Amino acid sequence: MDKICFTINDRQVIADKGATILEVALQNDIYIPHLCYYPSLKPRGTCRLCTIQVNGGELVMACRTPAEEGMEVRTCSPGVDRVVRPIVELLIADHHASCRGCSNSGRCEIQKMMANLQIDRRRVRRLRPPKKELPLETLNRCFDYEPNKCVRCGICVQTCEDLHRTSYLYSVERGYSTKIAFFGDESKCVSCLECVARCPVGVLISRNT
Repeated sequence: MDKICFTINDRQVIADKGATILEVALQNDIYIPHLCYYPSLKPRGTCRLCTIQVNGGELVMACRTPAEEGMEVRTCSPGVDRVVRPIVELLIADHHASCRGCSNSGRCEIQKMMANLQIDRRRVRRLRPPKKELPLETLNRCFDYEPNKCVRCGICVQTCEDLHRTSYLYSVERGYSTKIAFFGDESKCVSCLECVARCPVGVLISRNT
């Protein structure tokens, strides 16, 4: 396969032709924030957190932009920060009030973003709108759903569609009220638990753990 050479944050990297910037960055341990991306799924760019700057000017989504020979990529710049930081802060403000007791703590993508952007959780929590905490929901016989932590990335729904050509998980309602629901014959769910394994923030919780 043809190879290309370009730079990310002044670091030279070699990549397969056709690979996206996000794929190359992650392969080289260069962190770019992301929530809706998963390696085996088609990138959709819905979270917009992987915004980067190329060739000193244009802002693009790393998950959907193919790397090119000689390209100069910046994962951090004033322009990138103006796009990404407000999204992350709003996610944190709307997220569950505490990481304590979360099964995904230490592996959570939001925690990684907070550390990478040096976001003060206490300051951002002041943006949190008053709202009623929702109870843990039983989606099917194998896993539960924590709606207060859901970031609406869509990976669980897309995973079910990709692996089984149909999805028993759906996004319902709109805006901040959007959540995941399970519809259909529960017996048709093969209990692969890939939706649980791929959730970036521990919203889906296996009952076997």
